[in-house]
Amino acid sequence: MIAVAWNKSKIGNRKSTIVLTPPSLSVYSIMMGNEMGEYVNGLEKKFALGGAAGAAFLTTIGHTWRIEYRGYPVLKDIRCRSHRPIYTAWHGRLLPLAFTHRRRRLTMLVSEHGDGEFIAQIIRLLGYRLVRGSSTRGWMRAAKRIIAEAKRYDLGITPDGPRGPRHVMQPGAIYIAMKTGHPLVPITASASFAWAVKSWDRFLVPYPGARVLVKWGEPYYVPDGLDSAGIERHRAEYENILKELTETADAETGLAEKMVL
Repeated sequence: MIAVAWNKSKIGNRKSTIVLTPPSLSVYSIMMGNEMGEYVNGLEKKFALGGAAGAAFLTTIGHTWRIEYRGYPVLKDIRCRSHRPIYTAWHGRLLPLAFTHRRRRLTMLVSEHGDGEFIAQIIRLLGYRLVRGSSTRGWMRAAKRIIAEAKRYDLGITPDGPRGPRHVMQPGAIYIAMKTGHPLVPITASASFAWAVKSWDRFLVPYPGARVLVKWGEPYYVPDGLDSAGIERHRAEYENILKELTETADAETGLAEKMVL
């Protein structure tokens, strides 16, 4: 388990610190062994310890959640057509979904910004494949790579990332769906009780033992050959679909947020 200890040493203006103890030696073997050495370099070294602790925390707290799934049968229809889902979820709902979809042969598009590095380390340890890039950095290179990944893996995109505005969709997911022919699948997560981090995306962290609802919407196919106006029309339409799905899920759980730093 993760041990959390409080003391009275000062850090900045706060009088408390948190000490995280990873749950088993397997985490240390991942962090310190040759496997880690094969891919950790540069900035990734800075986030390796935090990523391992974050993955351990998510795995521990995730197993306490009471998870319900709604709308899963839509995926069977997609696979019958030899297509792969392109999961799209708001950035602020990523944490519970990272737990529920771990180790499912899924490639995530994660930004190259510093805040994306921490997320990258966590989800890599949970079994996800990664493509690095975003609408503001390395987009064309990332688009080519994730389109190639769609031949063998399901995809995951947070269309309002990496830095918002919150619940405003960037056009990248529409472009990828158009080029691959695979459908966008709106997905969201909500919880009966959760912390909401005071960040641009109000990052949701369900309480231990909370009821967590994972909800899919209908697949959304994007026609090929769209011009910029057509991409914008589909972007706006799909943004509303994802907003409505999230609002419906929050209404079903009666989401009660407690804002935290």
